[in-house]
Amino acid sequence: MNDLIKNIGWENSVEVWHLAVLAVVFILAFVWEIRKQKPRKAWRTIALLFAFISLYIIYLSPYILTEKSKKSVLLIGQNISETKVDSLRITYDLEIFQRQSNSKFQNMETEQQIILAELNYQIDTAFVYGYLPQLNPDHYQVREDIKIEKGIQIDYPKSIALGDSLQINIQNLEHRTLNITAIIANNSISISIPGETHSPISILPKSSGYILSEIRTDNEDYHFAVKVEKPEHHVIQILAATPDFEWKFFSDYLKSKKHSVYQKTQISKGKFKSSFFNWQDTLQINRGVAKDLKVLFVDAKAWADLVPNEKNLYLEKLKENKGSLIFRTNPNSRIQLNLDKPKSTNIFSTSNNLLEQNNYNYLQFNNLYQLDEVAKNSVFRKVNPDLICGILNFQNSFQLKLSGKNREYEQIWSTVFSELIRKSSEIFYDKSKWSVHHQPFFFRLWSDEKVDSISIFNLQNDTIKLHSMSDFMYPERKHFMFYPQQKGWHFIKVKNQLDPILFFVHSDSLANQSEFLSNYNYDYLNYLNFTDSSIKQNGEKYNKESVTLWFFVLFLLCVGYLWIEDKIT
Repeated sequence: MNDLIKNIGWENSVEVWHLAVLAVVFILAFVWEIRKQKPRKAWRTIALLFAFISLYIIYLSPYILTEKSKKSVLLIGQNISETKVDSLRITYDLEIFQRQSNSKFQNMETEQQIILAELNYQIDTAFVYGYLPQLNPDHYQVREDIKIEKGIQIDYPKSIALGDSLQINIQNLEHRTLNITAIIANNSISISIPGETHSPISILPKSSGYILSEIRTDNEDYHFAVKVEKPEHHVIQILAATPDFEWKFFSDYLKSKKHSVYQKTQISKGKFKSSFFNWQDTLQINRGVAKDLKVLFVDAKAWADLVPNEKNLYLEKLKENKGSLIFRTNPNSRIQLNLDKPKSTNIFSTSNNLLEQNNYNYLQFNNLYQLDEVAKNSVFRKVNPDLICGILNFQNSFQLKLSGKNREYEQIWSTVFSELIRKSSEIFYDKSKWSVHHQPFFFRLWSDEKVDSISIFNLQNDTIKLHSMSDFMYPERKHFMFYPQQKGWHFIKVKNQLDPILFFVHSDSLANQSEFLSNYNYDYLNYLNFTDSSIKQNGEKYNKESVTLWFFVLFLLCVGYLWIEDKIT
């Protein structure tokens, strides 16, 4: 009974004055009936009452909600040829809908344009050919790509320090050899990459500012910008659970970058060795924690062995300095993090097995993908307003040094510094790695200052003002999203920031390339309800069936009874 009441709705609402007028008219009609001195007054009064009630219910226009059945469909992007549509229809035997420029979908058989929420069934499985923006996972229970062209994958840092080399890695995901041409900081480069291999590119910038880069294949065209900044020197501590070559070579790397390093290594039970590099006399240490501590690199096992008071000392100092706590994974180890959930999440490894890929070794860890992945399989992070937690899942990177692969070693560690450590001179932000014409572009930043809006402008002098979307976890974390209407270079201007942030909007004809699908993976979609999603729950899950006809029939029966009664008495 309760379910029935929940599934009843009304097109029009009840008004008090409606009821007052209805009561007055009914009383007058009732008095008129009494004065007529007709037999069967009780039946005539009941018929009169039901006639008035049914007439008013007809005005209210009642309906009931019946749950929609579930059905699979095929959704295709724009500009798909009729030949391709026919082949897809034969292969999948599904109803086909093509997205139109007005955000509606056209039924390829009836040519009717509708919003998907208006279908008389729920979409159970949405097979997708091409690229469709912002498929809501709550609406499309399953999303399957029928065809995605793999192309290439490009890894590049968001920023580098002046004096460091810009390391770009290009992964050929196809089986065939690809010819690549690149223009990076006015340097022209041509390389051939065999199928399913990768090739690095290294450029040494001569000045600070943005490096505009373009990488082309026969079918693809990628543009991106890397910011070259003045180097910053941090106070860094390392906690090692045991002596090993990984920390030894990493300490040498930090020393070469002129960071101040304090390393504490456990050499046996209850015994530790302390080492200092570039450590100035002015740098103070209190109870084992540096006053100006910016970054703590720590073995997962070493962190687990610390008593709670020691952990709190490190955390308090790191949060005070807007620092970073960066874990290095160890076999059979556990890391506990807060991931925007009521309870903390355990990230752990239960084996010593290593996965090898692109000269790197990785441990098999659970729950890693609940964090932001900033480098494939190897570097993950969780950004809080006052602390960045990072996880390094690569193992034995020192072997790159031993084999003379200094460029690869530099690349993997430079990602850590560009993505896991806040710069003192700017806000900390991230954005969609690749922006596509008419597809959602995401930008978020962390700021103690009030940032309610940002401005985006392009080379055509178009300016767009975006307002931030609320974040129920952290008010300091601001989210922005928009659909670029122009291709080419765009610039993000944030309040009190001197330098704009650059990004390039690519043609949507390339949107089915696997590299551009990273928009689907952005964690904003997991907990932000963007205003562009206008599908309502009732329209999504239920069909609306009017029941007004039954009350009209009741009204006719009541009026008919009164009329016939008048004639026969």
